Amino acid sequence: MNSLIRKVQYKMYPNQAQLESMESLRVHHHQLYCWALKDRISTYKEFGYGLSFSDQCKINTQYRQRRSAHGIFNANAQSEQVTLKRVQLAFDGFFRRLKENRKAGFPRFKQFERFKGWGYKSHGDGWKLSLNPKKHGAVYLADVGIVKIRGQARNERGVPKTAEVLKRQDGWYLSVSFEYPAIQREAGNRAAALDWGLEHYATVVDDTGNVDQIDNPRYLRKSQEKLSELQREFALCKKRSREWKFLKSCISRLHQKIGNQRKDFIHQKSAEIISTSAILAFEELNTKNMTRSAKGTVESPGKRVKQKSGLNKSILDASPAAFYASLRYKAEDAGVLLEVAPTRKLKPSQTCPKCGSVKKKTLSERTHSCECGYSAPRDVASAQVVLNWALGNSQARNEPVAA
Repeated sequence: MNSLIRKVQYKMYPNQAQLESMESLRVHHHQLYCWALKDRISTYKEFGYGLSFSDQCKINTQYRQRRSAHGIFNANAQSEQVTLKRVQLAFDGFFRRLKENRKAGFPRFKQFERFKGWGYKSHGDGWKLSLNPKKHGAVYLADVGIVKIRGQARNERGVPKTAEVLKRQDGWYLSVSFEYPAIQREAGNRAAALDWGLEHYATVVDDTGNVDQIDNPRYLRKSQEKLSELQREFALCKKRSREWKFLKSCISRLHQKIGNQRKDFIHQKSAEIISTSAILAFEELNTKNMTRSAKGTVESPGKRVKQKSGLNKSILDASPAAFYASLRYKAEDAGVLLEVAPTRKLKPSQTCPKCGSVKKKTLSERTHSCECGYSAPRDVASAQVVLNWALGNSQARNEPVAA
């Protein structure tokens, strides 16, 4: 059986001396990233040759030898390779998007404020994790020392592999990748299907006829008034002044709070759904297409642009892609069978779950009423269509409906 990789995040509590060392390391890796990007650009312009990751590692080794000879600081070699690898990944993405005829987005130099931190390739080289099952542990970082951390992995028997040190508005964090031989998560014995939406975050229908509707928390909307007030004050401040920096920090912390609330909600609800299911089905969603702008062009301007912009904001606030990703990996851990329905072919929101007839509906129509006599809320009817499709697939494969 293939091993599983899961990330665990710990809050770090460095002292003042360690804080200064970590900031120095952040500056060092930021300069290394910008140097690597500049070196690739200048080499291509001058010689018509693109440097590879291995080329830059060899060049960096020579620089490290020169710096050591002159008594200049060198960070951990493997952590520097992780920074160089990030430059390589940026160019890989750039060339991939070029081949796909998409907006390429050439790799850019990062502002120091946007450079979040650095990473380590393997446990024991530049970093070492020490966890206590009864108390919070510590991590040793080269050139920093032993830093106290708080946090706990959900699963046991994990082997630490890689790590990232991240700077955020509320402090420093350590993100550790653990390798597990297997992960056991609780699963249920029902076949269920869900329909994601905005009026209700998710509508879950199972094979016994039970319907569960999860309310949409709308965290961004709840904080919108406070956020708008801060942004107005920030726009009127003198740039780089003390008040400007303070308000910028307040806005960042508020955005981080909204993101944490959203993430916590997604993990809790996805875990609840998986823990009661043996088969789970949902329709395929393309968030990028769903949130496409309606502005159009100067020659052919779009219609109802403001309304579509508000809809896009609500969709992104709900984060359907993150919700589905959470369901996928939790289902894999629990051994739950996932069925992803083809939306364009099945048309769940337009199909009657009782007779199968298809009738177009506008977004404002929230009730499904069919000539066959079936009537139900639109989200419930859509989830029932997906469930019928999933049960048909299971029967076609001669699989049991419930475990």
